[in-house]
Amino acid sequence: MKTTRPFFCRGEKILLLVVLLLFMSVQVAAQINKDSLRKRISIVQTDSLRIEAMYEYMRATLNDNTSGFEPYLKEMVRLSKKIAFKWGLSTAYILSLSYYKNIGNYETALRYGDSAAALLNGDTASNLILNRGHLHNNRGNLYYSIGDYRKALDDYFQAEKILKQQRFKTIASIYSSIANCFTALSNDQKALEFSDRAVESAKQFDDPRLLATCLMNKATMLMNIGQYASADAILKIVWPVVQQLQNTKSLFTYYLNKGDITAYYQKDTLNALNYYKQSYAYASESQDVSQIARALTALAQLKTDLKQAGAVVYIDSLCRLADENGMRNVRADALQLYAEWYAQAGNYKKAYAFQQEQKALSDSLNSEESRQKIAMLEVRFRIENKEQEIVQLKTQDTINRLSIRQKSTLNYILVGGALGLLIILGLLYRNYRHRQKLQQQRIAELETERQLTATEAVLKGEEQERTRLAKDLHDGLGGMLSGMKHAFQTMKENLIMTPENQLAFERSMDMLDSSIKEMRRVAHNMMPESLVKFGLDTALRDFCNSIRLSGALHLVYQSIGMEQAPVDQTTAVTVYRIVQELVHNVLKHAAAANALVQVSYGEGALSVTVEDDGKGMDLAGLAQSGGMGWQNIQHRVDFLKGTLDVQSQPGGGMSVFIEIPAGKA
Repeated sequence: MKTTRPFFCRGEKILLLVVLLLFMSVQVAAQINKDSLRKRISIVQTDSLRIEAMYEYMRATLNDNTSGFEPYLKEMVRLSKKIAFKWGLSTAYILSLSYYKNIGNYETALRYGDSAAALLNGDTASNLILNRGHLHNNRGNLYYSIGDYRKALDDYFQAEKILKQQRFKTIASIYSSIANCFTALSNDQKALEFSDRAVESAKQFDDPRLLATCLMNKATMLMNIGQYASADAILKIVWPVVQQLQNTKSLFTYYLNKGDITAYYQKDTLNALNYYKQSYAYASESQDVSQIARALTALAQLKTDLKQAGAVVYIDSLCRLADENGMRNVRADALQLYAEWYAQAGNYKKAYAFQQEQKALSDSLNSEESRQKIAMLEVRFRIENKEQEIVQLKTQDTINRLSIRQKSTLNYILVGGALGLLIILGLLYRNYRHRQKLQQQRIAELETERQLTATEAVLKGEEQERTRLAKDLHDGLGGMLSGMKHAFQTMKENLIMTPENQLAFERSMDMLDSSIKEMRRVAHNMMPESLVKFGLDTALRDFCNSIRLSGALHLVYQSIGMEQAPVDQTTAVTVYRIVQELVHNVLKHAAAANALVQVSYGEGALSVTVEDDGKGMDLAGLAQSGGMGWQNIQHRVDFLKGTLDVQSQPGGGMSVFIEIPAGKA
């Protein structure tokens, strides 16, 4: 009898035990971390931080339960497009590829994969190169699910090339996936080789789930070549880790492998049925149609082998699943099981009919490779080539009809001449329409320039008048009031006053001091001295600090990259007035406790964000209100050729985002 070396040596068992103990110690902390990650999504204040929070949450729970991912994915795509966040958008596409693959929507999954590939093509940023590796890995998983194993191998090897250089732990999963592809292509030697690579790679990382997955894949490879004893030894060692993980996909794989060993190696059919039923339950929980099909096939086959009447229930479910999801190879398996079951029941007529139907289906598929290519061509045709094929067919049909009618050289000349004339007329008409459109655009541009010139004149006049009034108040009226105060102080020293007159005099002096302070405050608001001397960043910081110190509102000011921002005086004054108006609106109408003013400069553009946690409002009501405050803000933004984006809802606070292009900043 041939003997085999035990798969694990004593040292390897000790290593796995240590990994298990480490995992048990952090299991509770990991669950708490997932809950905190989900809560963080709703409390972060900026779009980029919200995108990163959604990614961290989905990454932490990707292998547990993805049923609630779709709203997060759509929001992640929307926000990434809004702020032109390339990493966030490509990551959202890759996560969408995995999500739709897992629920069996392969066409949508492939579309997201193609979008991610187009977005990442040629980008040399390190984080986007890493995303390209993840894309190849996830798209390889998709091709594997469809059955196109050679395309899956192409993507897996591309992922291995990128992620191996990054020493990323996904490399172990990639080796396992490559091994699965070689198993499907009946290359057991290569499958075992890459399965060993997967286990060795997984041991380099402190990740019990990754190691358990690679070991169970190794067990599957060993069963494929008949080494059930070695496979069973692996499952016994892996079980404590799988039990602690409580991950549906890991539990499905364990129970399915355990069922195969128990049924066909240990010959314990009763326990094997229980293992298969548990694998079916976990496959149903994760909603993975390929796993459900594998579990149903195992249950139906064993019950048929045991000649149990309940086998037909599982065969019916398997056939229905195959029809609903277009799984022709699974339907062929179901037809074969029907034939076996009816033959056992003595109904040879039905058994023969199912056998013939199965044979016809198998002949049409021809081989496993042809089944893979057909499935892939169907998906690719729907996504990429459908419209192109229709256009080609219409063009060919037109050519055929013209060929029938063209009976002489004269007809060719007439048709060519007519087509040429039509083309010339069409080009002339298009040129005429184009010129008209250009003229209308030019008129619109001149009108816009005229309006902007008028607005600029009004705003400059307004600021000049503010500056003049501020100077007159400060230098003129301020000097007069200060002179009066000095004169009164001198008079006091030369007069003898009664206590009552003394008290009245002091009150008058206090009122005079208050008038001087109020006059200076009004002059400062009309034209802040810090804006003229130190620039926009310092002026806004002083303004926000004065609001915060007054106790009326907890106002936080943040500036990013403003130290080197080339902001001219006109733009600085206009932006200052916009922020001033927005903050005053918060104070008057929002009933907010906290607010944020953020000003940043980058890539030649100046961005302003004002957010509050107040009562918010209906944006439709804002558009119809016609208030002078919002009109002034809109006019100033238009003057700077910027864009204004307002996000708010009743009870949800308000966020105002303004971006000014490089030419005006």
